[in-house]
Amino acid sequence: MPPNRRRCLQLLAGALGGTWGSHALAREATASPPAQVVGRLAPWPARQATPALKALALDGHSRSLPDFAGAPLILNFWATYCAPCRLEMPQFNQLLVRHQARGLRVLAVNHGEMPARVLQFLQTVPFHGDVLLDRSQTQLPAWGGMALPTSFVIDAQGRARFWHMGEIDWLGADVQAALQTVLQG
Repeated sequence: MPPNRRRCLQLLAGALGGTWGSHALAREATASPPAQVVGRLAPWPARQATPALKALALDGHSRSLPDFAGAPLILNFWATYCAPCRLEMPQFNQLLVRHQARGLRVLAVNHGEMPARVLQFLQTVPFHGDVLLDRSQTQLPAWGGMALPTSFVIDAQGRARFWHMGEIDWLGADVQAALQTVLQG
């Protein structure tokens, strides 16, 4: 089994409460978002700081959260081999169109893959947001994520407000209501 797929399965097992690798994975996370309800965005703890983000854009330039200051964001950690990640991409495109007037941006941070593979994937699954690369695979655990996809909703001031681990219906009423609270400021 390729190392990335093995790692994804380990992360998923940990997220689902399985014993295979879950104890080691729990130690890797530096942030500890609270448990959440399946299919709903969970509030980010008010007293917990928003982690830093360092990743490379496809053009090779280093990017961080302050580079996107002033815009509400969805920060999504994903991989090309992750089927739920693939399913979320068209919904992100729809959100970008729906909330264009409010400046919503989606940052899709690829978890550990080579740029060529990411570019090839984007030719078959179009994505209209910003694609970043985390070849070191350090950013997902720094944000407390243990599975792909994991997403965070960040307000225009750069504060994490909501998060979700796993696939979610980004166009569903509950998610849209949570997004509205961030988009309205």
